[in-house]
Amino acid sequence: MAHSWAPAVSEGRIEITRLDFDLAAPWSEADWDALSAEERARALRFVRHEDRLRMISTRAALRRLLGEKLGADPAALRFDSGAYGKLGLAGAGLFFNVSHSGACALIAVSHHWEVGVDIERADRKVDVAGLSSIALTREEREGIDAAGFFERWVAKEAALKALGLGITEKLQAFSVWPGQGDLYELRHAEADWGDLRIARLEAPPGYAAALAWKTP
Repeated sequence: MAHSWAPAVSEGRIEITRLDFDLAAPWSEADWDALSAEERARALRFVRHEDRLRMISTRAALRRLLGEKLGADPAALRFDSGAYGKLGLAGAGLFFNVSHSGACALIAVSHHWEVGVDIERADRKVDVAGLSSIALTREEREGIDAAGFFERWVAKEAALKALGLGITEKLQAFSVWPGQGDLYELRHAEADWGDLRIARLEAPPGYAAALAWKTP
């Protein structure tokens, strides 16, 4: 099942689609047919059925969304990727990003701004202290619990995806803090990041999600 909405924080210029999967179900033949040969080969390299289904269903949904907006055959779209693997469509004038975890996926699409999106299943058994030492600044780590860690993690990952940067390189170069409404306050000293904004997204129980966008 797919749900679409335009977050109020983005002034309606970004459309978010959430996909909910039955990970035990077979993947759709229509989804399989929508993929390129390279995408099919990559899907088959996954060992677990749920990983294959997640990849096939998400990529097929992305193709259909973009094809509808561009008036193009979804199966004919040819993606390129940046230095860190962020997908793009050269010359299309359309920005998008994808994330999936557990039984959910998010797709963000905008005609206006570079976007990044992230969703994570918040596993309460994770080593919060260990992961926080890698992903969070010292100030962010103070008093952090699992829920707080995942909220900051998705915010940071969405931001770096919007910027087209590698996840591991800049995680501690900035911090995110609760701001006004669903917006986060972003603190950093990176002069070339421009007007980068991050917002909390509504997510199913047990998940955390965030959206980032960079205005010109």
